[in-house]
Amino acid sequence: METRSDSVEVLVVGAGPTGLTAAMELSRLGVGVRIIDRASEPSTTSRALAVQARTLELMQPRGIGKEMVRLGNPARATALYGRGRRLAAVQLDRIPSRFNYVLLLAQAETERLLAAQLDAQGVLVERGVELVSLHQDTAAGGVEALLRTPDGTEELARCAYLIDASGAHSTVRRALELPFAGRELAQSYLLGDLYLDGAIPEDELSIFLAHNGFAAAFPMAGHRFRLMETDPDHHSKDETAPTLGELQRVYDRVSPIPARLRDLVWSSRFRINSRHLTTLRVGSVFLGGDAAHIHSPAGGQGMNTGIQDMVNLCWKLALVLNGRGRPELLDTYEAERLPIITQLVHTTERATQLFNSTNWMVHQLLSRTAPFALAFGQVQANAAAAVGEVAASYRTGPLAAPPTRVGKLRSGDRVPDLELTTGTGSHPVRLHQLLDLSGLTLLSTAADLPASVIDAIRPWADLITIRSASVAPAGAGVRGQDARIADSLSADPALLLLRPDGHLAAYAPVSHPGPLTHWLTKWCPPSAYGRRAGGASVSGHSRPERVDTTARRALP
Repeated sequence: METRSDSVEVLVVGAGPTGLTAAMELSRLGVGVRIIDRASEPSTTSRALAVQARTLELMQPRGIGKEMVRLGNPARATALYGRGRRLAAVQLDRIPSRFNYVLLLAQAETERLLAAQLDAQGVLVERGVELVSLHQDTAAGGVEALLRTPDGTEELARCAYLIDASGAHSTVRRALELPFAGRELAQSYLLGDLYLDGAIPEDELSIFLAHNGFAAAFPMAGHRFRLMETDPDHHSKDETAPTLGELQRVYDRVSPIPARLRDLVWSSRFRINSRHLTTLRVGSVFLGGDAAHIHSPAGGQGMNTGIQDMVNLCWKLALVLNGRGRPELLDTYEAERLPIITQLVHTTERATQLFNSTNWMVHQLLSRTAPFALAFGQVQANAAAAVGEVAASYRTGPLAAPPTRVGKLRSGDRVPDLELTTGTGSHPVRLHQLLDLSGLTLLSTAADLPASVIDAIRPWADLITIRSASVAPAGAGVRGQDARIADSLSADPALLLLRPDGHLAAYAPVSHPGPLTHWLTKWCPPSAYGRRAGGASVSGHSRPERVDTTARRALP
C-alpha cells in the first residue's frame, strides 16, 4: 500500500558520516530536513579511522569536535620502514592547525557523535527506510522519492532537494544513470582490528615497505591496532575472512619490528576501487561522499572528504532556501568540490601503486629517495598540510572570482586559525571562534570600522555578523604561510569576508570595500528583510570554544 507524506525541504539518503553531517548542518541552519537509512541499526565496526585536522576544525564549533578529540588517539607522525629499519617520517605536528595530528577514532564513534548532535537539534534518523526510486519534476522543481519502510509499506515523499550520501552502492546514482568512472586496482588486501604486543609506537602511523609485501599499522590506543596488509595469495574479497595466523605471517614478512598479534576483533578482505563522478549535481539532486567518490584509503582522506563535501554544500543550500542566496550559488558545490575529489582520487591511486609495489626496483627507489626528500623542511610542511587537508583551496572556483588576496591568502583559501585580540585587556581568541556558522562574517582588523563600510554592507545586514579584532605578528607556533598571513594582517588593517565553512570569500582594504559588495551583489540578493524565523534558533546548541554569534551586531 502506498501512502503520501508531507513534503520536506531536503531529504538526505544515507546516515553515514556524510549524510549525518548534511542533516546536522541543514537542521542547524533552520532547514526542514529528513534523513533515512536502509540499515536497521547503526554500524558498530571501526571502518574509517582517520579524522583529519580540517575536519576537526569544522566539527569543533559545531558541537562534537571536543568529544572526538577526547575519545580518539592522536598520531603525530607517519613513520616509513624499509630495508630492515626506520627510514623517515612525515612529521604531522607540522600541520598548520591547532589539531596538528591525525586523530584515530572508529567510524562508529564518529557516527554516534554526529547522530547525538543531530538528535539534540530535533532530527532523528529513520532507520530501515529504503529509497526505491525517484522522479524529478523538471517543470515545478523538486523530487518525488518512493520509500519503503521496514514493514513493506511504500511511501511517496516529496522534497525540494535530495542529497545522496548512501555510499558506494548508491541507488540514486544508478537511477540517474551516472557513470562511476574509474577502475578496481589489481592488488587484494587484508584488514584486521586486533591487539599487538611489540615496540610499534602508539602515537604514530607505521608503514612497512618491502619488495614482497606491504603493511600499515594504525594505533587505536591500549595496544589495539588496525592492520592493513597486501594479500600475497590474491584471494577474492568474498572468501573467508583472514585469520590471525594469516595476518601474522604477512606482518612478519614485511616488518622489521617483532610483534605478536592477538585477540582478533574483526577482519576482512578487500580490493580498492578508484572511481568518481564527473558531476555532483543533477537538477535538484546532489551527491557526495562514497556515492560520488571512492578511492584508496591511503592518507585516510575518504570519510573526511565526504564530511567536507556536505559542509561546503549545506550553507549554500540554506541560503538559497532562505531566499538569501541566488540559485546559481548551488552550482558552486560541484565547481569547488569536484577538482578536489578528482585530484584526491588520482593522488591516492598513484600513492597506493607506489607504496604497495612488489617490483624490486620500485621498492629500492622509494626506500632510498623518501629519506632524502623528507629531510627538506618544505617537503615536510607540504606533506603535513596535504594529509591534514588544510591545504585544500577553492581559489580556482567561481566564488573566488574576481580574486582578492592579502599576502599569501587568496579568496577561496581556508583562513588560518590565527590568534586574535578583540579588545583592550581581552583574552586572545581564535579566528575560527569568530565565524558565524549560520551566515557570513565580516572581520575587520582595523580599530574602527568606517561609516562608509557600514553603509556599503547595509543591504546585507541580516546576513553578516561584524567582528573587529587585531592580529598580532606571527609568534611562536605559527609557521610558514600562516606566519606570513599573520604578519600581513598585522601590518595593514583589512576587511575579510568569511564564509561559514572558514574559507575567504573576499578581501578588501578598509578604505575600499568594493570587492566585498561586488561578491555580495553577485551571490546574495540585497534585502531589507531578516532571515526566516528559526534560521538561527538551533545554532545555539552546545558549541565548545565558540564565541556566541546568534545575536548579530546591529548596524548603526
